[in-house]
Amino acid sequence: MSEDDVYLEARDGVATIVLNRPAKRNAITYAMWVELAELLARFAKDDALRVLVLRGAGDAAFSAGADISEFQTLRASSEGTKSYDAAAAKAQDALATLVKPSIAMIQGACVGGGCGLALSCDLRFCDTSAKFAITPARLGIVYPVAVTKRLVDLVGAAHAKSILFTGMTIGARRAYEIGLVQDVHEGSLERHVTEYAEAVSSRAQYSVQGTKRVVEMLLGGLTRETEETLALRRAAFDTEDYREGVRAFLEKRKPVFKGTGLGGTT
Repeated sequence: MSEDDVYLEARDGVATIVLNRPAKRNAITYAMWVELAELLARFAKDDALRVLVLRGAGDAAFSAGADISEFQTLRASSEGTKSYDAAAAKAQDALATLVKPSIAMIQGACVGGGCGLALSCDLRFCDTSAKFAITPARLGIVYPVAVTKRLVDLVGAAHAKSILFTGMTIGARRAYEIGLVQDVHEGSLERHVTEYAEAVSSRAQYSVQGTKRVVEMLLGGLTRETEETLALRRAAFDTEDYREGVRAFLEKRKPVFKGTGLGGTT
């Protein structure tokens, strides 16, 4: 295991980025925001890596959020806050705009900026220990538009307002009920997330990434086919993965997909 505060490890096409400050409940420092953006850029460029899992070290916390100890120095004024917020936004936006799929694996506390990272992932899986909170009303700040929109897109305006107005803590079951997470697992969350990520990694990546793109367009207001969506769909039929999928179906075997998705050889 790395001693870095945030690091990336990879296995069989699945990359895992670990927030690695368990003694501080994986609270995120300014340096970690900067490093996280760099690790995400590295993941995005590596065609051998197909799926990203984001998690906290240990099982006590996904992340307790931004390291409050830095607020009296790096965020002591509006000018200092501007630089800090830019680093946090760059990391979260890089995660949210990945072409490849991402999964947040959540145990324990998932608070503030940590919750913002989870919201920036495509999927969120947690176990029964998970607790969620976004706490601007407890700190006297107003949350960024991008993070607020991701929350509203997931849980709706009313639930988002309630979460932000109160800074209340939400348990795993309630998070599932309002759509903040997809699943709550009582068994081994790590095993489930690993199996799920490996399954996604084994699928045709042009299909996976193309579907993600279409869903993002729908969230942006798309209501009908466009030239972009038609071109995206038609191009799928020219990929080797499409031909492999048809062959495997006819031969009654599992397909072996080798395409790298929208940005690479398919």
